[in-house]
Amino acid sequence: MKYHHGNLRSELIRCACTLCEEHGHDKISLRGIAKEANVSQTAPYRHFETKESLLAAVAAHGFVEMQKSIDKIIDLSKTNKISKKTLIDAMLAYLDFAISNNNIYEVMFGTVIKDFRNFPDLHDAALEAYSSLKSSIKRYIVLKNDREYDEKCVKVWAFLHGIVGLNDKLNNFNETPGEDENSLPPPIAALRAAKDNIVPFMNSSIDALIKS
Repeated sequence: MKYHHGNLRSELIRCACTLCEEHGHDKISLRGIAKEANVSQTAPYRHFETKESLLAAVAAHGFVEMQKSIDKIIDLSKTNKISKKTLIDAMLAYLDFAISNNNIYEVMFGTVIKDFRNFPDLHDAALEAYSSLKSSIKRYIVLKNDREYDEKCVKVWAFLHGIVGLNDKLNNFNETPGEDENSLPPPIAALRAAKDNIVPFMNSSIDALIKS
């Protein structure tokens, strides 16, 4: 399939996201993306000068999709004030996106992109995603000023980001088939219990994060 000039950039980003999720960002190259998109090897360079600029577009796409997943939950509320359940559902949407798109999430929050300010689209997309999370907290609890909302938002984000990272560790833990749960290292056992009961775990944690 040939792509017109107007939609080539979007197609290159789509291909990059697919390859990133399948193989990791370190396997992506502009030449590889050109092959995947069925265009000339020089075509991607019209839109992305470097691999970092391509990965910045991948990260920006990730932030947009993450924001959509959060907003989709929050927008279901018919009142301005949301319930604790709705806030938890929004947080679960964050986790679902991060875990389902783990390699893209790594590009979004890892060290591969040195400074978001060098890529305005990425910078704006990240701020918009942050604003969605912050807005959900504003609709759950009344605080004194905007700075307090930022502090609570960072707490929630750190909490969610930590769960994602610990989930990666849990997935990489070489558990012996049929191993007795009591024989597992205590942190692994506690983490697995939290993962298996994620809603009650978040329900007991959310107020400690936001109302403390």
